[in-house]
Amino acid sequence: MRLIGTIVKPQGIKGELKIYPADTNMDIYKNLKHLSIDGNILLVKKLSFRQGFIYAFLEGIKDRNEAENYRNKKVYADDEELDIKEGTYFVDDLIGMNVVDDQNNFLGTISDVQSYGATDVITILDENMREFMLPHLKSIFLGITDNQMQVNKKLFEEMRVWSE
Repeated sequence: MRLIGTIVKPQGIKGELKIYPADTNMDIYKNLKHLSIDGNILLVKKLSFRQGFIYAFLEGIKDRNEAENYRNKKVYADDEELDIKEGTYFVDDLIGMNVVDDQNNFLGTISDVQSYGATDVITILDENMREFMLPHLKSIFLGITDNQMQVNKKLFEEMRVWSE
């Protein structure tokens, strides 16, 4: 199960829930058929997206009073119901992933990913327990192979010296 958002409040009087999404790419949520709240799997009757929020009618929530019981609850979905394109990864998938150069030499482990708008910044912890941060640029980070983040060694070393 993957966190997809947090219920902000009931919406209207018919039991609709307003959910603040965990990811800004709302397209991944369009095929959800079930949501999990407090370990209970609820059938999605209707799902819509407006102004950066997810709106959901769920089986068993008939009115605003029932919907109010779900305020501030975390909402989860099964990864198999998320519409994730190949090559797309969540931050949770990257944390702890090894970073290797183009010759497969170990360079460190991803310890954090921060989003600043223009590009994400990846924090890497090297074998000497030193942390450094690099912008997630395609010229540096070549992709993920065998569950390892592969980087361009030359650009990686140039940026690493700059960030220390």
